[in-house]
Amino acid sequence: MSPRFAAFQYPDFRRFWIGFAVSISGQQMLWMLEPWLIYEISGSKAFLGINAIAQAVPATALVLLGGVIADKFDQRKVLIAVQAAQIAVLVGLMILALTELLQVWHIFVAAFLRGIITSFENPARQSMFPHLVRPEAIRNAVALSATIHPGTAIGAPVLGGILLALVLGATDSPRIAAGAVLLVAIAAAATYALILAKVYLPPIKRTRSGGMASDMAEGVRFVWRNRIFSILIGLAYYNMFFGISLSVLFPIIAKDVLHTGPDALGVMYGAMGIGSLAGVFAAAHFSGPERQRYMLIGGPLLLGASMIGLAVTPVFWLSLVVLFGVGAGGSVFSVAIQQNVQMLVTNEFRGRVMALWSLVHSSVRPMGEMQFSGIAALVSAPLSLILSGVMVLVGAAFLVTRGPTQRLIDLKEAPAEPLETSVSR
Repeated sequence: MSPRFAAFQYPDFRRFWIGFAVSISGQQMLWMLEPWLIYEISGSKAFLGINAIAQAVPATALVLLGGVIADKFDQRKVLIAVQAAQIAVLVGLMILALTELLQVWHIFVAAFLRGIITSFENPARQSMFPHLVRPEAIRNAVALSATIHPGTAIGAPVLGGILLALVLGATDSPRIAAGAVLLVAIAAAATYALILAKVYLPPIKRTRSGGMASDMAEGVRFVWRNRIFSILIGLAYYNMFFGISLSVLFPIIAKDVLHTGPDALGVMYGAMGIGSLAGVFAAAHFSGPERQRYMLIGGPLLLGASMIGLAVTPVFWLSLVVLFGVGAGGSVFSVAIQQNVQMLVTNEFRGRVMALWSLVHSSVRPMGEMQFSGIAALVSAPLSLILSGVMVLVGAAFLVTRGPTQRLIDLKEAPAEPLETSVSR
């Protein structure tokens, strides 16, 4: 098997990867659907940010608890339970949509509940999949897992947008159209749960028995003592907040700037997804420690410049080109950081460290969406993109001038305990 796909030689990793890909395909449709539906029902740009906050609050408050659970209990069982909870929330939302009783506040409540679910799902998943391969394949497993979000972003939002447009055209009801997309997302979550039931998770050294509060505090101390983790995760937070969260503006850009419909909205997500996938492969190919500086600086430079390009582009096809750059820049940076975090963290603390990492998506991203939509509501969506793009470029310039990336991937800063990951079959 090609070294680029070395982790696929492990059957349980393959099962996990396929199930997660199906699940994220459904999630991609939801991420495309929620801002569109809120904007269609309410016409409010500010409500897009409120929805993001509704999800961010529980995800932030409970994330360390989710990390402790991931370190103490069987992550596979946690993930199956999480999918069941996700399905329950989506079924309730779908029923309201198909009966045309759905209101914006229902979407906010669902976002809050999904934020709770995410706080347990992300740490369990991030701490589980490295145990499905041998240590020498962990870096490849991280890269292959990182292809799922951008890979599914190519097709899933496009299919979701087409389904949305077809049902909307047939029914003239945004709510019923949303119900059709929700049904697909429910099926994806159910498929993931069924596949997880077939995955074998080898015995793992669990955290010492102790109180939840003390275990959470111990995880924070571990990250603080090992400066490499706080630096890497902090950089990821910054670029997610000012950069990758920009997709919340897509419905506004598509409708008010580019004057297109929901089918074109899906294509915009797809263009960014293609760029993200290209960025993942670039980060996987140039994964040596000596090249990390280029990944950590080059990614934000491309991201920030592309964001400003999107803000000043009035032509639809040209917007797809710059969205490719947005996806590629963000992905190169994100994957490079995640690879090194997974390689350096010890098994005993993996769940809690990955819980803090998961805040990039579960909490920092919604907060970033809030600032994007807030500026768009006060001024305009293009200006929101320009200001945030400048902040991303400022961050990249800081890394260049201060040079901390020269020391970031320094194995001397790694914990003394060696990585121990066993696969029994």
